[in-house]
Amino acid sequence: MEARALFNKLHLFRECRDYNLSIWQCPSFVFFVLGLVNIAAMLGTYFIATRYMDQPEIVALIVIGISLFIFIISHSVTEGFNKLAQASKMKTEFVSIASHQLRAPLSSIRWSLNLLEDGSSSPAETATFISFIKENTERMIKLVNDLLDVSRIEMGEITFSPQPTNIYLLAQKVIDNSALFAQANNVSLRLESPEVLPQAYVDPDKIFLVFQNLIDNAIKYIKGQGEVRVVLREENNFIKVAISDTGVGIPQSQQKYIFKKFFRSDNIMKYQTIGTGLGLFIAKAAIKQNNGQIWFESKEGKRTTFYFTLPIYK
Repeated sequence: MEARALFNKLHLFRECRDYNLSIWQCPSFVFFVLGLVNIAAMLGTYFIATRYMDQPEIVALIVIGISLFIFIISHSVTEGFNKLAQASKMKTEFVSIASHQLRAPLSSIRWSLNLLEDGSSSPAETATFISFIKENTERMIKLVNDLLDVSRIEMGEITFSPQPTNIYLLAQKVIDNSALFAQANNVSLRLESPEVLPQAYVDPDKIFLVFQNLIDNAIKYIKGQGEVRVVLREENNFIKVAISDTGVGIPQSQQKYIFKKFFRSDNIMKYQTIGTGLGLFIAKAAIKQNNGQIWFESKEGKRTTFYFTLPIYK
């Protein structure tokens, strides 16, 4: 057992695989290479110096070249440690956000169950408590699903099953599912599409999730009465989708962070405190996996439009 443990410690590639790092960003492997390079550099410098004693400029150039190579290797080591540090930071953020987002609905469910257990509530109040429990349970399920999707994306384990897909029907289904949510927020939903639209070659489950995340965000971040438009059209062998809203917009200074995990802009936090900042990260990964592109345009306080493209089925 001790020999096996020692072998595992000396197994350079195992650490790279466990940490999901490329071989040139894996600290143990790069340190090993750097050690070999240092030994070779010292021996090489000695032999070169003895051979070219009368040509110091050649020795200097070779030593500079070796120094540059060592510098590049050292940079790779630093990058590896940076990735590990980022992973550690993300892990801390993951635990913090997950616990915060789960604590609120769990507390609400416990409070509702206590009132139901008391038995003093009227039938109308009982129905309200049951609806409240159901709503918070759905929130927790969505959060857990989002966290699982993020984990699969980062580990490269997300599945992909493309097939010919009617994007119009897919978008219409999401809009139908979101109709009550939009009505409750005084938001009108509109789908615009040409009569004939070719099918896309995508994973329908992943694209359904993209539509759902973008439309839900558009509804949530409209202050007061507003409108969400979903526009489909064919463009250069792709189906281009535009989802526009008349919401709070995204500050110019924070737009570069919008697809990062856990990020939520300052003005959004004022209007909608509930959220994880995972939806757009997941949407971007899904669009990329389906060989499309996603981008947006936004003006703070006025509007936001998210665009994405999907390859046409041939």
